[in-house]
Amino acid sequence: MRIINALDLSFPSTLAVIGCGGKTSLIKLLANSCPGKRVLISPTTKMFALSTQTADCRGILNSKTGKLEALPPDELAKLATEYNLTLLEADGSRSLPCKGWMDWEPIVPQYCTHTVGVLTMSALGKAATGACVHNLPQFLTLTGLLQGDEITIQALREMVCAPGGMFKNSVGSRVLFVNQIEDELVAEISIRFLQSVKERFPGMFTKLLFGSVQGDICWEV
Repeated sequence: MRIINALDLSFPSTLAVIGCGGKTSLIKLLANSCPGKRVLISPTTKMFALSTQTADCRGILNSKTGKLEALPPDELAKLATEYNLTLLEADGSRSLPCKGWMDWEPIVPQYCTHTVGVLTMSALGKAATGACVHNLPQFLTLTGLLQGDEITIQALREMVCAPGGMFKNSVGSRVLFVNQIEDELVAEISIRFLQSVKERFPGMFTKLLFGSVQGDICWEV
């Protein structure tokens, strides 16, 4: 099914998109999937402005970095009430597939109706180093790995679900989406990962999805 349909959104809704592995692409896809709706895109951290004919992209432009930075919280909260769908990029991973979170992140406003976490299986089997992980010390603490250890399904599960992990500041319905499913092997690995999440953390998530933002397709576990 299409990703927008899998989310079962009602309007108005505000989604905070967090994690590593396709946040910006997912936001753009969702913005383009709601014809006839007023859609707002904005960061609670930093993001490059998105060019889309179907949404307003708002933030404070940093002329040095070229990125949009977060609007004042009260201003963003008020602005969101004017739209049918608000899509907030609420996390940053420096384009790396794994991350450890500082105390203050992700930045998810209390009025969000959904928190959507995105990740991929691309780090599996790789070494836990700064080449693969943003905020490496925090990631090692979350997962119990040592620097250079192999990243496993169990480590990714802890990265997502541990008390200090991806969803620690989540608000509203929790959705976990494994992105970049491009072949049967990755699909099988993703299903195994999501089933382990379901068994280890029952009831934590409203939806457990895997699919491809590029192909606008997903399945539910």
